[in-house]
Amino acid sequence: MTIEREYRNQGERLGSGFDSFKEILLPNSAIDLDNINRDELIDKNFLPKDTFVFQQIEDEQALGNMLNTSISVSGITPILVGHCPCLLQGEAKAQYFKKSNINQNSIYLFLDYQFTGGSYRIKKPKLSQEAIEFLHDKRHNLHEFRRIYGDEFIVGFRTGSEYTALIEIEYAEKSKQELNAFAIISFLQSIFAGIGGGVGFNWEGETKEYFKNTKTTIFCFRRGVSVGNTVFTIEQLIKDFTDFQDKLKQQGGGVEYISLFADYDQLIDTRNYRILSPELIELKRKLKTLRAIKTQKQIKILACENQLRFGGSNSSDLPQQIIELEDSVSKIQDFIRRCEIEPELISSREYIAFLKTDRKITESD
Repeated sequence: MTIEREYRNQGERLGSGFDSFKEILLPNSAIDLDNINRDELIDKNFLPKDTFVFQQIEDEQALGNMLNTSISVSGITPILVGHCPCLLQGEAKAQYFKKSNINQNSIYLFLDYQFTGGSYRIKKPKLSQEAIEFLHDKRHNLHEFRRIYGDEFIVGFRTGSEYTALIEIEYAEKSKQELNAFAIISFLQSIFAGIGGGVGFNWEGETKEYFKNTKTTIFCFRRGVSVGNTVFTIEQLIKDFTDFQDKLKQQGGGVEYISLFADYDQLIDTRNYRILSPELIELKRKLKTLRAIKTQKQIKILACENQLRFGGSNSSDLPQQIIELEDSVSKIQDFIRRCEIEPELISSREYIAFLKTDRKITESD
């Protein structure tokens, strides 16, 4: 089984050990990494995929909602895997656009492009000779193996990138703004949607006509590809997005976004011994469920913070909702820590209570 987790740039490398109970990366590798050719690691069956959204934003709340739905490059549903590859990106992106206030006298357009470029992994992982000797050494036990190497290892990575832009177009005359809004949106959408395959018309000449007597303000958030352009005008934005696409193709898919993990037990003859006993497997499964619940609450916190951050919300109880959600997250994390010391707690009523509480929240949503 392969588990996907967010790439945090904290020293992740191919073969690194991972303690899934404490969720910590370990410096030691139990995997034989000799004679591994990087080209042979590429998953040729993985199909690159991208998503493109371009639409008008009416108010601050709509902007917050768009950021909530554009936070994950991986496309992973957190509740299924128990880990959320979207929280870091979502918080960074929301903070970047925090200074954006919607002016009702302007047209606002939101562009969001996300790309998952490729996947590479060790095709046939095997334990290193050192790890095999460690397992066979009677002086050591499986607890020692897990302490040094963990119960999982990084078997590969997924790569990706993203490009998000908020465009403000302000007309000198309000009547012209309303008249031309639809035409501008259609014009820009045809350009940006066509950039990946090559724009089929001379947009430079038409752009000047569409945007004369206007003032544009543009914010760009990029990750995965470095282009380094300055973007103040629509023409510069189109060129920047074109350069982004070109460099994305040259680099072959962006940067490492998602780490792929696998269990050590799939590499050994479990008839003789297992890295994880049936009891530990059950503990791991339940901890994964708790972390999935915690992740869902963290996503809700981010959504509430976005509503407050960008305004436009009539809900006066958002601060209290955030306090309650943060308290719940803290209690779950505290319970997880206690389970690391006293594993039998995972079968207690306290664990059942977390499941019931989460079910009530889900039903109320």
